[in-house]
Amino acid sequence: MELPAEDLELVHALQIAPRATWTQLGAALGRHPTTLAARWDRLRADGRSWVTAHLGTSGTQGCATFIGLECRPGRRAEVLERLCAVPEIGTVEESARAWDVRLTVLTRSWEQMTQDVLPLVRADPAILRAQLTVATRLHAIGSNWRLDVLSPDQQRRVSAPRPEVHRPHGATPARLEELTAVLQGDGRATAAEIAAATGTHPTTAARHLRQALETGLVALRCELAQQYSGYPVSCQWYVRVPPAQLEAAVRTLRSHRTLRLCASTTGDTNLTFLLWLRTPGDIFDVEAELQAAAPGVQVVESDVGVRTHKRMGWMLRDDSTATGEVVTELGPAAR
Repeated sequence: MELPAEDLELVHALQIAPRATWTQLGAALGRHPTTLAARWDRLRADGRSWVTAHLGTSGTQGCATFIGLECRPGRRAEVLERLCAVPEIGTVEESARAWDVRLTVLTRSWEQMTQDVLPLVRADPAILRAQLTVATRLHAIGSNWRLDVLSPDQQRRVSAPRPEVHRPHGATPARLEELTAVLQGDGRATAAEIAAATGTHPTTAARHLRQALETGLVALRCELAQQYSGYPVSCQWYVRVPPAQLEAAVRTLRSHRTLRLCASTTGDTNLTFLLWLRTPGDIFDVEAELQAAAPGVQVVESDVGVRTHKRMGWMLRDDSTATGEVVTELGPAAR
């Protein structure tokens, strides 16, 4: 399945600047703002692309945990249904190898992980075995991946209107959970829409939004249904890398535009990464390139995904498009 070039250009632009105005995007892409807005409304309505938000994991904020699950025979479907309803479990994927299901969990702290999420997994009668891997450092996340359709000049023009700003965390904005929930459903929600949903003044909502984004408390990303991305194969690796070669390994992985995850981890391996690929044959090429950059790398596991049921809170159909249901800490909601 393919999207028209104009759609892919718009998605690439929103990957770079998820909250850029239609006027800014129109100037960068050479399109009329009204045309871009209508094109985006159609993509979003069809569930082919969407802008969302999630708990930030920059600096000392947040804890990312990866869990592999082995289900009792014949009970995977019920496990998937139950775990998709847990808001802290951002992503739920069916796996092709040792684990039936892979989870990505984002929590405000390790304590929240052990107190709110882990007991649910351990108490589930349909789960036979679970293995936890904790991220000690995130090198790349889903918001870093890019399509390769805009020219370098277009990419510069898209990013120019609003350069990235980073500042110390300071005080947590009031109503952060409500703010995050609104942005999960629509990462491009206006200050007025956020204010109406959170019971605040638009000026206050705009200030809280700016603080949450600039401090990394909340992260934005533009998602694209995988089957429309041109990279239908998802593979996650678990590898051992000598500490002296970690920087070279990460640098090599970051050169791939479709890198969706790269994290230093605890456990039997010390690095995990996930890429979207064009064909299964690309798996060998990735491993060969990585070992050329970091000769001491040992590939312990490479796991091809079967289907993603939930991605960063958004429920997905069989064809990888979004259903419109978003599971937040405030409960399920329709976008």
